[in-house]
Amino acid sequence: MSKALVKESHAAGRQEDCEGGSRRRSWGLLVTAGVGGTLVALYAVVTPFVTPALRKVCLPFVPATSTQIQNVLKMLENRSGSLVDIGSGDGRIVIAAAKRGFKAVGYELNPWLVWYSRYRAWRDGVHQNTKFYISDLWKVSFSHYTNVVVFGVPQMVSLLFLHCLITLIPRHSVLVHSSAK
Repeated sequence: MSKALVKESHAAGRQEDCEGGSRRRSWGLLVTAGVGGTLVALYAVVTPFVTPALRKVCLPFVPATSTQIQNVLKMLENRSGSLVDIGSGDGRIVIAAAKRGFKAVGYELNPWLVWYSRYRAWRDGVHQNTKFYISDLWKVSFSHYTNVVVFGVPQMVSLLFLHCLITLIPRHSVLVHSSAK
């Protein structure tokens, strides 16, 4: 074999190595971008559900059962006006109250749950009687609502009950459910 052919074959081999290396680098960048994007998305979804556990008073999301919703609706019989659900979660109580004719509002810290609640209200056809807000419940005045619903942990409920007693006038009702540990 001549020296020219040997040099040519070595050059071709180096070119193939460069192309193969380039493909591997492109593949590696694609995998890294995919893993990074997945981690960012996971962080964005999980963080609103985990951070309430890190607060001074732990406020976990625990969906209301159908029995609890029925109990709230029984307590609201012969009442009218507006209703606010403090820590509304996925909006079950707000939507059920809206179906009974209440103008119902829910306050929730978790934006994913608020967006889901808005979707459920729209899907159930009561979106015109419901509103959902992303808000810290300690920064909201409940004085313009005639019915206040609170589901929560004992530490939070007692503090919030005092907050409601101070800000509400006598004709208002406060429905409280405190979950036992």
